[in-house]
Amino acid sequence: MKKQFHFIVQAKGGVGKSLHTYLRALSEADSFSLFVDLDSSTKTSSRQLAFLGQDRFEAFSLLDGRERLMRDLFIGYVESLVDSPFDKVFMDFGAPESEQLPALITRDIDLKEWCDELGIEAIFHIIIGGGGAYLASIQFLEKMRAALKSKFKMVIWQNLFGFNQFPGLSQELEDNCTALGLDLRRFGDFEPASLLGGQILDGIRNGYSLKDYPPGARLRLKKELKENFSDE
Repeated sequence: MKKQFHFIVQAKGGVGKSLHTYLRALSEADSFSLFVDLDSSTKTSSRQLAFLGQDRFEAFSLLDGRERLMRDLFIGYVESLVDSPFDKVFMDFGAPESEQLPALITRDIDLKEWCDELGIEAIFHIIIGGGGAYLASIQFLEKMRAALKSKFKMVIWQNLFGFNQFPGLSQELEDNCTALGLDLRRFGDFEPASLLGGQILDGIRNGYSLKDYPPGARLRLKKELKENFSDE
């Protein structure tokens, strides 16, 4: 089985990339996987994934002093992890890093040939926000589709919290993904005003492991993980 590299991306900030990465880390708590925070702008995942411990978490910057994504650094870093003992590597790209990713993919080297040469499988997880973030999220998705050219597995993740007041956008996203043959999944249906939702969001901010939550919130999280993060 090939080593998997999961790239969690979206150029629009505030759509839930770090929340998605946190939930993925909870679902991978008992597996042999590495999580990498590439978000130099917020370092949110560095705080939220503290429960993984130093052996399963790294923070790494791919940007130079002018906020440009350094292609050679990205290539070298991924290649350095190919022989690591981890079966899966999850990389949380910040908005600045994500924005420049389509250009990196299409420049100089054929990404698919490179992955095949390394013997790895690259999977792209694209987070979609609702409301005012929807259009920018979709525009980035289109750029990624054009760059990847159906050569890689791409999973579209709808952050449900951002769509609660916009059922029309939710239906539009579902219809378009169906028409284009895209794999649409959902996550993050937590209501901050509710007791369980508030406890979960507090726990996420504080980097709780599953066992750190009160019983009710822990069961709600287990339901989220089983329904949305258990099949990869």
